[in-house]
Amino acid sequence: MSFLSDIVQKLKTGNALAMFQKEHSVLGIDIGSSSIKVVQLKKEKERAILETYGELSLSNYTKGHDGSSMVLVNEKLQEALTDVLREAQAKTTRAIISIPLRNSFITIMPMPELSQKEMKDAVLYEARKYIPIPLAEAAIDWWTLPSQATEAAASSLSSPKRPLINVLLVAVPNDVLEQNKTVFQGASVKIEAFEIESFALARAVGEHQGGTSLLIDMGASSTKVSIIDTGVVRAAHSIQQGAWSLTQSLQQSLGLDFERAEALKREFGVVHRPETQGAVSVLEPLIDALAAETERFLLEWKRKGGRGISRVTLAGGGALLKGIDEVFVKKLGVEVFIANPFSKIVYPPFLEPSLKEIGVVFGNAVGLALRGF
Repeated sequence: MSFLSDIVQKLKTGNALAMFQKEHSVLGIDIGSSSIKVVQLKKEKERAILETYGELSLSNYTKGHDGSSMVLVNEKLQEALTDVLREAQAKTTRAIISIPLRNSFITIMPMPELSQKEMKDAVLYEARKYIPIPLAEAAIDWWTLPSQATEAAASSLSSPKRPLINVLLVAVPNDVLEQNKTVFQGASVKIEAFEIESFALARAVGEHQGGTSLLIDMGASSTKVSIIDTGVVRAAHSIQQGAWSLTQSLQQSLGLDFERAEALKREFGVVHRPETQGAVSVLEPLIDALAAETERFLLEWKRKGGRGISRVTLAGGGALLKGIDEVFVKKLGVEVFIANPFSKIVYPPFLEPSLKEIGVVFGNAVGLALRGF
């Protein structure tokens, strides 16, 4: 069973793999803080065909509300996983599983150019300086990043000494993998591999046209931002603010119950109208703060020599908030698009309205399943 084996090589958007030669169907399973999303794809003539998809709220297994963030014990999570696979009528048990960004360590290390064996030894030695837990307690992988234009120029002007290259280092604590292994085995799911959620999303919605882009994945409990350059995830950051905190703020500020606050958030968003001022006055400062932290992440990226971004793509349930794209346009000064994760997949035309409305929340699950193609 593969966990993080060769994981970083598979982060490149559009990378073709032959993991499922005997069985052409594969599941992408994304367990978020408020729901489980599953997508089953079939490989047919080098195309990804949508076979089924489904989402199940975790609030069905606790006393929480739809859209709220929650943590389930393993037994309840197994029950929820079994239920969503049954309701979606999934026909395969082979799956790629998401690992939350908050449970991962991702960094770029400058390294000298070395032979493959020398590089492996050197990376493991240097990794101790970057990973905040003992190496024996984590699954580790790495990949030499393609040079950016700025890096190439810098290398050409460097001294005759051995030039530096950038290595992307990824680590996930072993206990996180083992906990997931227990849950999925209990639900009779065969794990082919784990993948960090930001990399799966990049595969589903990342651009191949060159340049540098920013992905913003706004879930229930957190927002994940990542830089995609030359088709590769270069940096990622988790912000501890998600769509659930917006509902909570409306609930507390306007004295509403959770259901009414959630409905108000979805109906009005941050679009300025006379009838929306009460909700907007609560939500807009929170979205502005999120955009400001995203801007700080970008400034730090550029401070380290990264290129400026040319576009932003919004994903996750928070991307459905009306007017959120305009907030980021004003803050970041580039075009902002809403993700369409199913754009690379063949599906029946009658699904078009549904997928256009809710497809944005399936970005991670789609990207996970696409890893098999």
